[in-house]
Amino acid sequence: MLETFEILDRYELLFPKKTKISDLRRSYNDKDLSSIFRIVNDANKENVRKLIMENNTWKLWPLLDQYASTHFTNAFKNFFVNNIIIDKDCFSRGQLQSKVWLIEELKKLNIDLGTLFLCAGWYGTLATMLFESGIKLDKIRSFDVDASCVDIAEVFNKPWFIDNWRFKALTADILDIDYTEYTWQFWSNKNNRMSYPITDIPNTIINTSCEHINDFEKWYSKIPTDKLLVLQTNDYFDVDEHVNCSLSLTDFANKTPMTKVLFEGELELPKYKRFMRIGYR
Repeated sequence: MLETFEILDRYELLFPKKTKISDLRRSYNDKDLSSIFRIVNDANKENVRKLIMENNTWKLWPLLDQYASTHFTNAFKNFFVNNIIIDKDCFSRGQLQSKVWLIEELKKLNIDLGTLFLCAGWYGTLATMLFESGIKLDKIRSFDVDASCVDIAEVFNKPWFIDNWRFKALTADILDIDYTEYTWQFWSNKNNRMSYPITDIPNTIINTSCEHINDFEKWYSKIPTDKLLVLQTNDYFDVDEHVNCSLSLTDFANKTPMTKVLFEGELELPKYKRFMRIGYR
């Protein structure tokens, strides 16, 4: 579970225009008196006092709910209450900065993403951000080879999971997926574990973990030419799991030829550069 100071730091990154979030972060992390005076009022003074003076994490959630409208708060409260351990790197600064950049560029393009396949989707935090961004989309299927990701991803995306499966996490190797159409089974506990096949036809395919993909050329060759692609990788060769890094944006472009490029660029982060390409295969 992330520590309180980490959650506040990441919320400030996600919501830079929410001045109360910045004040809350400074109040707790820096013990800044001016910030405390700006946020405290009769309605929340006990929550503020107990969070700052007593380090009472229970009081963090109502304050976050007050200052930022996001399902991340309910998700992290769920993990806290149920003592669910997650990999904190899913909410690292680099992860979030890369996803915020992706969403900003997609907003500029103003494209309806339709049915979206999120490859190597991990905990589905990008799906949460996409649903909350206002970007036009129908539904998201998040694929990851690690079966333990499913339950956590569906906590992060519960409002859309229970909305006729607008979000669904699925366990699958992305090298085994048919990107023309994909059929998966929904098991109903209400009907004696009956299986219902559901077929999805993707309009958009997002893979922000290209650096992790073995046989990347094989994966890329499976994508039909009419699909919108959003791809990210990096030049962070020092991580063992990064088996497919790129030396530069040009190197990444050579690995991911597109018939129509809508955006390409790089984001400078403290330890590495993140490369992104958006276009049609």
